[in-house]
This record gives sequence, C-alpha cells and structure tokens, in this order.
Amino acid sequence: MTNSNDQEPPEWVRSLSAAVGHLHSQSGPPPEQTGTLRAAAVLVLLIDGPYGVQVLLTERASGLRSYPGQVTFPGGAKDPTDADPTATALREAREEVGLNPASVHILGSLPTTVDPKGKSTVTPVLAWSACPDFPGPVSAKEVANVHRVAIRDLSASRGTAQPSEELAALVSQLGTMTAEIIDAVVALLNAPTAKDPNPIYPDPPRD
Repeated sequence: MTNSNDQEPPEWVRSLSAAVGHLHSQSGPPPEQTGTLRAAAVLVLLIDGPYGVQVLLTERASGLRSYPGQVTFPGGAKDPTDADPTATALREAREEVGLNPASVHILGSLPTTVDPKGKSTVTPVLAWSACPDFPGPVSAKEVANVHRVAIRDLSASRGTAQPSEELAALVSQLGTMTAEIIDAVVALLNAPTAKDPNPIYPDPPRD
C-alpha cells in the first residue's frame, strides 16, 4: 500500500489487498496496447460507511460526448505526465471530485480491460479510505452528481433484492464496465482467506 491517511487499515482492507495481489498472480497478461487504443484508469474508492462499505461513484454531466448521464467511477485517459494507472486514477479523481490523493490507501489494481466502445484500455485502481478528504471543487463540466453508495446494495439490487426507487434509478445508470468492476470487487470481498475461510465481506457494527 502507498502513502495515505494516518489511520491503520482494518483487517478486511488488508485481506482485500492480498486478494487483489493473488488475482494478479493468476490472471493473464493485460490486453495488448495498440496504436488505436488509449490507456485509461478509474479510481474504485471504498469508504467506511455507517452500514457497511461504500463506493464512490460519479454521475457524468449530460453535456459530455462520451457516456453522458452514466454513473461510473472517477477516471479518464492517461496524460503524458502520468507515471502509471494509479497516477492517472488519482489525478482524474482530484480533477473531477476534488479528492486529496494523500487521504487514500492504494490497494492495487484489477486486471486491465477494454472499454465497451473499444477505444481504451481501462485499469481499475482499487483504494480505501476511512475518511477521504475533498478540498477541491467538483468539476461541473464533467460531473453532475457524486454518490457514496453501499457496495453491498449495488450488487444486491441487480439480483433478487428489491431496491429503493432511488437506488434502482442509480443502478439503471450504471455502465456495463462499471457494473462488472463492482461485481469483481464484491467477489474479492467475499473471497475466503488463509486466516479466515469465511467471507471477509465487511459489515461494521452499527451504533
């Protein structure tokens, strides 16, 4: 994990980081980069919420040419000055929602994939924060709304559970790739570990 806020990550975060590393050891090579595909990255930020772990999502502005109105993660194309996908994801999150990169722990990245339009290779960068800091403004040109949603609810609402009207509306705006990334993270959260064969899905105690 990289430099971050001062709070020590809880056990489920350390287990998730280990699960991400194990996933990379078993996955194949990333998609081959060609001259027609741009490299991009998104930040999948998990936040400790009052009733379980939340994920940070943005609703894209209606005036954007690509995926207007879609609910997705902060992210975008790699800049020449970005050292790696993590740098891209953190820069985009700072520009889009004002996130202070120093307030998060980077846990690793999920396997790179190709976006639905076939124009970019996208690397999901997984991060955690107990209390993310947003000193900067939200970019009104790019972001219509910012959401913090329980990741458990996002996954369940596409299954057999009956979501609220508000949650159902948000889920209907999820992009295909975003939904797939959410499912991948939920699977990792539920993965057994060597120390604990039971699912590690976090469920903090309620006050």
